[in-house]
Amino acid sequence: MKKNTFYIICGLMAVSLLLLFWLSIELSNPVIIAVSIIIAAVLFFVLKNRVTDLVMDERSVLIDMKTAAATIKASVVLFLTVNLATIVYVFSGPLGFQSFTYHRQNDVMLPAGSLESVPYFPVPPETIPISQLGLFAVLQLILIVAALFIYVGFRFYYARKFGVWGEDEE
Repeated sequence: MKKNTFYIICGLMAVSLLLLFWLSIELSNPVIIAVSIIIAAVLFFVLKNRVTDLVMDERSVLIDMKTAAATIKASVVLFLTVNLATIVYVFSGPLGFQSFTYHRQNDVMLPAGSLESVPYFPVPPETIPISQLGLFAVLQLILIVAALFIYVGFRFYYARKFGVWGEDEE
């Protein structure tokens, strides 16, 4: 199989995974996307081994290694930062160490210093619908996309640095 055919198949697999992800959400069945990702990964590695015009010289291997290492380092810092912020957000709630309330002045007619506790949520935390937790799912999707952009950015950087685009001085 030619390299361009491989890339077209990978693009079609990515679109298929996106559609299966949507179907998984619509049917509220996470097994669909989980199994699909595993099958797509296996299919990717099988197809990659069948590509005939893929050149892997020392420079390509070096670029792959440096890109992977830099992506992992940057992604870990990004994931750690966002997840620690999320943990602080969750533990500052009723299930954590403090309550989801803030203090404001009770009434403008009362003397200064009389405060009332006002909850952030209008209902007790046990009755908050699960759909409000979708923010965390969206946050994880943003992190995944950010990791992909970080990878592509480092790939361009190291490909340019090691002269893949014909910028060698020789």
